[in-house]
Amino acid sequence: MLLLGIGLVAVGVGINFKEKLMPTEKVELIKSDVQVDNKVTIDIEGEVIKPGVYKLDRGSRISEILVMAGGLSAEADLEWVEKNINQAQILNDGQKIFIPNVGAIHESPLQIGINNASLEELDKLSGVGPSLAQKIIDYRTKNGGFKSVEEIKLVPGIAEKMFLKIKDQIGL
Repeated sequence: MLLLGIGLVAVGVGINFKEKLMPTEKVELIKSDVQVDNKVTIDIEGEVIKPGVYKLDRGSRISEILVMAGGLSAEADLEWVEKNINQAQILNDGQKIFIPNVGAIHESPLQIGINNASLEELDKLSGVGPSLAQKIIDYRTKNGGFKSVEEIKLVPGIAEKMFLKIKDQIGL
């Protein structure tokens, strides 16, 4: 009996030890609620063959949206496009591109994309000097870019008054 009792205890200890070393429960992977969208949505209007809203792969360039929109129409101001549209520029989600027609009065300058503008381009904004331009670049680098134009108010030195001064000059 004693041997049987010792044997049962040994088996019990062995089973307990095995469960601790090799759990029988399945480990369930936790799914993240965060979804990575590898697309950008762009609005292209004005003098293109097929104006509208398009989805392109993240990292696409302006030249690609122009092709998707069927190219420039016969009424497009080609000189203005050559001077103001950088076809190699990478598109940002929510960006709007407007192609004016020949003879249109260009009242406002082309918007400066705060997510990819150079220090020199940002320096051209009303009231923004090289120091503030560098702060904008530092902020977007640290935070992975701006999600909205209004987010620029989080850059040290850009309060509501400054934002109101530049808001029509900037885009994403």
